[in-house]
Order: sequence, then C-alpha cells, then structure tokens
Amino acid sequence: MISFKQSAIINAPVEKVFSTIADPAQIPRWRTEVPAITGISGPSKAGTTFLEEVQLMGKKNLLMKITELIPNQKIVIEAQSGMSLLPTQSFTFTSEADRTRIDLDVTMKVKGLFILMQFMLPAQLKKIWSKYFDNLDKMLGQ
Repeated sequence: MISFKQSAIINAPVEKVFSTIADPAQIPRWRTEVPAITGISGPSKAGTTFLEEVQLMGKKNLLMKITELIPNQKIVIEAQSGMSLLPTQSFTFTSEADRTRIDLDVTMKVKGLFILMQFMLPAQLKKIWSKYFDNLDKMLGQ
C-alpha cells in the first residue's frame, strides 16, 4: 500500500470545482492520461460507478465507484478492479473567497510488478496530480 497527499488552489468557486471533479464525464478534460469515461451508472452520488480508461503502460479500464459524496465539501472515489494499482482518491474542498482549495489524499493498493516500483510511485504520482490540478485551474480559472 502506498499513499500520498497533494493540495492545490483553483481560481474558481468551490461549486464549480466540486461539480467538475464530481462529474465522471468531465475527467478526460483535465486528466490527460484518462482519454475516456464510459458506463456511468447514473448521477454522481455514493454508489455511482463508471469505467475509467487509463493510459498507463498500455490501455487499462478501471472500474471506479464513488463511495462518499458531500456536495461542495468532499468526494471519495475508489478503484474496484482493472489493474495492479487500485487508488482510493479522497478530495476535500474548502472555499477561499472566489478560489477553492483542494486537498487530495490517495491510498493505493499495489500488486504485481508495481510492488517493485512502489518506493518511487508517490513522488511520480504527486507530479502527475500537480499537472492535473494545473489543467483544472486553466479549465475553470477566472
């Protein structure tokens, strides 16, 4: 198991940032290694599932599930199956005037060949998420 934390300030109101992150269909717009989302089971709420196509050492399809959703405050998305890295992503949102602070806490189940690389994964994943948050800021920023 590995874990890491990442924070960012997005230059947009919390409602706009939360609604973008909480909508699985929006993920490909700001996460470059996720070219497609399919099979969304319904509106975003606890229990909603979707398939996340990931380009990581080839194409993989992760079955993802929203396990917790508190509007404009928190969303937890947990990988159920699909590859040897199964992340649980917990996003917490804090309004700061017209900006939003996002605190991301990720824990990841690791198996297979990734066990050999797990010591270096947190630093690499933090860089990737920093880029994702930059993309989100460019997309939503005022």
